[in-house]
Amino acid sequence: MTLTYVITGASRGLGLEFVRQISSQGHTVYALARNPEASKGLQSLIDGKNVFAVKLDANSEKSIKEAVDEININVPGGIDILINNAGIGCDASVNVENATKQEYMRIFETNVCGVSDITQAFLPLLRKRDTKKILNISSVLGSISATETANPASVKPPYCVSKAALNMLTKMFANHLADEKFIVYASHPGWVKTDMGGDSAPVEQTDSIAGMLKVLDSVTSKDNGEYYNYTGEKFTW
Repeated sequence: MTLTYVITGASRGLGLEFVRQISSQGHTVYALARNPEASKGLQSLIDGKNVFAVKLDANSEKSIKEAVDEININVPGGIDILINNAGIGCDASVNVENATKQEYMRIFETNVCGVSDITQAFLPLLRKRDTKKILNISSVLGSISATETANPASVKPPYCVSKAALNMLTKMFANHLADEKFIVYASHPGWVKTDMGGDSAPVEQTDSIAGMLKVLDSVTSKDNGEYYNYTGEKFTW
C-alpha cells in the first residue's frame, strides 16, 4: 500500500536519507526544509510524482501553516506518517558551566517547540487517514538513565536537555492521542555519520534509516509512547 509521508529537516543528513529510502519504496514524500532549493541532494530526488519539496521554518508559525495548507491542497485526503526529524545541535565546547540561557532557548525553540507546533498543525491531516503514525527523532543524549555512559563529560547540555524534553513531549502526545489510535514514539538514530554526528561516528546513514523504517513499518498501538533504538530495541528514558 502506498503511503504519504511528511518529513521535516529533509534537506540533508538523516532527513534526506529518509526521503531517499521511502521514495524508493514507491511512497509519496513531502520533504520539508527551510531552503529546499539549496539542497542539491534533495533537488535530485524531486520528481513531481513521489517526492515534493515544501518550504518549512520550524520556528515560524506562519511558515508551518503555509506548509500544511500547501500539502492539504495536494493531498486533501490526508497524510499517513509524520517524521519530526528537524533539529539543531550545539558545539562540544558547551558544557554545564558555560552554557548560556540564549543557547538553551535557541535549541529548545527548534527541538521542542518546533516539534510541538508542527505536530499540532499536521494533526488534522493525520486524522483523515487510518495509519496515524508520528515518529520523533530523539537521541541517546536525551536519555536521563544513560547519561553517565553516553555523556560522562556532560557536554552539549542545551541539546541533551532539549532531547529529554522532546521525549516527554512524545509521551504526552502519545497519551493524548491514544484513544484516536495514534502511534506516537521516539527513536534514537544511533551515532550517525552526519554533519552533526561527525565523520568518526560508527553508524552509516543508510543503516540508521533502514533500521528506523523497519521499526516504523512494524509498530502497532502497543508501541504508542515508546522509545526505540534504530535497531528496534527499546531504549531507556
